[in-house]
Amino acid sequence: MRWRTICFDLDNTLFSHEDAFEKAICFCFETLQEQWLNEKRIESPIDVPIWFKTFKNNSDLYWKQFETNKVTAKTYRRLRYHDTMKTFDLPYSDEEADHFHAHYYDIVDLFSEPFEGLLDLMNELKERNIKVGIITNGTADTQYRKIKKIGLASFIGNEQVFVSEELGIAKPSRDIFDLAITKLGETNGKLFIGDSWEHDICGAIDAGWDAIYLNTRGIPANTSHEPYATCSELMEVLDLIKSDQSMKG
Repeated sequence: MRWRTICFDLDNTLFSHEDAFEKAICFCFETLQEQWLNEKRIESPIDVPIWFKTFKNNSDLYWKQFETNKVTAKTYRRLRYHDTMKTFDLPYSDEEADHFHAHYYDIVDLFSEPFEGLLDLMNELKERNIKVGIITNGTADTQYRKIKKIGLASFIGNEQVFVSEELGIAKPSRDIFDLAITKLGETNGKLFIGDSWEHDICGAIDAGWDAIYLNTRGIPANTSHEPYATCSELMEVLDLIKSDQSMKG
């Protein structure tokens, strides 16, 4: 058999984080705006899609600073919130930014919907007696809620989930891949599937794993790493595994 262990990234690999992010952030802003209108803090509503576009631009603008540890997560969230509110001449403060994001993290899992083929893929791996796991960067409580919401609780227990916040290590560090494979107990024939070239594909290959680049967002590779395959949607991964005779048990 080619692989005895298959692990996955979570966001934009098993569900569209981009869709969930937009829907949840817009819901939070709509809720906040309704409160402001009732309290007479603003005179007229702002167009939500236009507001979100600015918020997303600011999220992208400051992301590199957060990713390279130049600012903390809290500062990153405050920066994107403050700059967006300034653009529309809306009220803002650090406390309001923190409250807004706390609301977002409380509800974002409600907007997480599995990609087509996810449960079929999990059933296929279960039938083939393949060990599965999730290796994800993010906050623990939010990631666990997403896993439950997209229907994976019956396939993947908490002991099979490896979240950067809990472990104090994050992709693309080899340490998180090594820890996962040690905990899962199958050190040979390991495959990682993810959507981030740098974090998932480079990280996994450098750690000695095979990798499938699930390029759900159309982002080109920017290094010479060679994944086992590149797919654009999860259904392609399912078809690939179904057709792989070497994996039949």
